[in-house]
Amino acid sequence: MFKRVFVEDWALWIPFISFFIFAIVFIAVTIRALRLGKTERTRLASLPLEETHSSNPNPDTP
Repeated sequence: MFKRVFVEDWALWIPFISFFIFAIVFIAVTIRALRLGKTERTRLASLPLEETHSSNPNPDTP
């Protein structure tokens, strides 16, 4: 009955594994961002965040 209350040994490793996966991905993205060339940074910085849509989908009607 009390076996459900106690945490199994393998469950103690889950937070460590998830932290290391997060850390590896974060470091990889940071290194990739730092290695971008100036032209690529400029191109990515000038991308629009939102598409510009007209509020009137039919331009013939006012």
